[in-house]
Amino acid sequence: MLALIAMSMAGCVSHNHNIGLGATGTGKVSARQYYILFGLIAVNDVDSQRLATDLTSYSIETGFGIVDLLWSPFLLPLTMTSRTVVVRT
Repeated sequence: MLALIAMSMAGCVSHNHNIGLGATGTGKVSARQYYILFGLIAVNDVDSQRLATDLTSYSIETGFGIVDLLWSPFLLPLTMTSRTVVVRT
């Protein structure tokens, strides 16, 4: 029961940013960003402008999703966390 509650709450941690008019179509590109020391140092750099090449209107959603929750037991002993970056065009 606790796992079910945790998985349903995982989608609640997200941030949305609109660039220009925001998403105007149905396209979606996603990438995963990893951090060490529980979020203090970024391991890789996810550039949202590269994910939305040559567009002036799109939306960026960053958050902790179900896949990030499933990776947590494996990453936490290494002091690592992850988050998902989704660019909707």
